[in-house]
Amino acid sequence: FTGPECQLCAAENHYLVDGDECKECAPRGAAAGRIAGIVLGLCVACGLAVWAYSMTAWRKKTFIGPLLRFADRSVKYYVGGGMTAKVKILFGFYQISTVLSSTYSARLPDKYTSWTDNLANAISIDWSGFFLPEQCLGYGMRLLAVALSPVALIALLMGTGIALRLYYWRTASPRPKLWAEAALGLLDLTPAGLVLIFCFVPSISASIFRSWSCQAYTISPPNEPLQQVSYMRLDASVECGSDDHESITDVAVGFIVLWPVGSLVLFTSLLAACYKPLQAKSPNALTRATAFLHREYEKTWYWWEAVELARKLVLTGFVLLIPEKNAFLRLVVATLICSCYAVVLAVVRPYKRVEDNVLAVATSLALLLLFLGTNWTTIFLGIEERYQGADPADVLGFSSLTGLVNSMIALVGAVLIFFLIGAIFAARRVAKLPTFRLVSTKQLPELTLAHGLKWHLFNSHIWST
Repeated sequence: FTGPECQLCAAENHYLVDGDECKECAPRGAAAGRIAGIVLGLCVACGLAVWAYSMTAWRKKTFIGPLLRFADRSVKYYVGGGMTAKVKILFGFYQISTVLSSTYSARLPDKYTSWTDNLANAISIDWSGFFLPEQCLGYGMRLLAVALSPVALIALLMGTGIALRLYYWRTASPRPKLWAEAALGLLDLTPAGLVLIFCFVPSISASIFRSWSCQAYTISPPNEPLQQVSYMRLDASVECGSDDHESITDVAVGFIVLWPVGSLVLFTSLLAACYKPLQAKSPNALTRATAFLHREYEKTWYWWEAVELARKLVLTGFVLLIPEKNAFLRLVVATLICSCYAVVLAVVRPYKRVEDNVLAVATSLALLLLFLGTNWTTIFLGIEERYQGADPADVLGFSSLTGLVNSMIALVGAVLIFFLIGAIFAARRVAKLPTFRLVSTKQLPELTLAHGLKWHLFNSHIWST
């Protein structure tokens, strides 16, 4: 065995099993083929599901009809409840809260972090470990797979949209311009591409920035003074500062431009291009294709999704640029960002729905409490480890780490329950206001104007209105 903790196999192309046995790695091509097959299978299954859902005549069929009618009801309730904004808020909260141990070196008891770590690994884009052990694929190759596989998937979606448009363009009469039809095909599947970017960009960015995450070890060579050597946290076979590590960080710099910076520039550019039609309430193909970015926000704050993305990228990725020896500074920066963001959210209230604003503030405050709790646990462990005989209870008032963590969890739960009750009452109060609302969503109607029109007409058959 080799490695800083003797957990690597000395033989090449072997991986450690159960801590005491080395096995030969499977061929990389077979693992790559299985991953590609599963991804393509999922794409085909999703395409077939969308095609079946679009067949209105199938609602009357015996077997598939009940499923399609159930899907119709689910979509109705999902849209009527404005669930997209709520899912995005909660998913963003989860994306940040699950990197406490990996990004901020938070050392919490395993019973609190084991299930969240497993779920975070399951929904991340790095699925190579399910098909090929990490020791069989160096971090450089894993980083290439993590950063490029979503690009290939999004390119496949965009190409499919263009191909479908061009397929129907051949039989159209009269034929529109080819480039215009290709552009519409690109916009057809842009919503799916934006959803993929939203889901995966924080985890991909975190994987990129972890190329600089190193663990220091103190070694004592014979007849020599003590020395300190650092190895990558995610690949203990690579010594930090070596040629192998520099090649990985060089690749990571390019991927920073592609993913964290590129996604933020993409979101900002798309929202900037939507400024005039959104302000004029004249939707076009671009605003409809990018509705995932701005639909749930007030017209004044339609660009808020770019701010939210920047916050997630800083909290999950860019803070890793702070050296590991200053890991506590990462917690201080994250705490300050969460404090400022929660205050700004409470002031500007960018969402159209009252309950969405309440939920956003609640999750921001919960994140703030989580980071404050992580600060306390770090101080608690620091006192125990650096000051022999000192009692952390004299400083923090807690005699055990478990008690501190339980108090943190209870406080976060109380905040979420309090704001949930407040959101329910606020939504009920707003719903009772005497305003025109749509029956389907219970919200104010989105009054848009087609090109060349200037006025809306409300024609009521009830004299009292």
